[in-house]
Amino acid sequence: MKDPDRESQDIRQAIEADERLVHSVQEGVRQYQELLESADSRAIAIMLTIWHLSGAQRLANEKAFAELDLPVNVAGNRLTVLRTLYFAPERRMSVANLSRETGLTVSWVTSLVETLGQAGLVRRMGSTEDRRVSIVCLTPEGEEAFRGIVPAMGQAMAESCRDLSEKEKEQLLSLLHRLF
Repeated sequence: MKDPDRESQDIRQAIEADERLVHSVQEGVRQYQELLESADSRAIAIMLTIWHLSGAQRLANEKAFAELDLPVNVAGNRLTVLRTLYFAPERRMSVANLSRETGLTVSWVTSLVETLGQAGLVRRMGSTEDRRVSIVCLTPEGEEAFRGIVPAMGQAMAESCRDLSEKEKEQLLSLLHRLF
């Protein structure tokens, strides 16, 4: 059973967070307008809001993942690498393909793989077909970690869209695809 006091506190915190977001975006728009005569205030507000929401989602993921007691923080780009490997054929991929799939530079992927490797979540090995190619494989521990992350991540994503109807979700997704 939900604690009514806790629920009220959560609602107050959500309202305060919404007010802080609105203020922060408004302030950002004002600052850009001071710098740029031709500033499109609505476009600036949209992009600043997306940026803030992305950060909020990242923090929610990090909080959920912290409770999983993994050997390394897997939020952000580390999560992107794990997710990409998890869904790759045979749970493996070359560093170059991993870079292409994630949109991250080869050097950044290499650094992320090093950290994930030290935690035992991935393993790096040479290709049997081409000695110049490095292959990254998800370890059984990496697979287990990702399977543990999925429910927390799914819950965080669902929570962030809880106030939107299915039609609003479709509209938002369509608009975001047009932007990006």
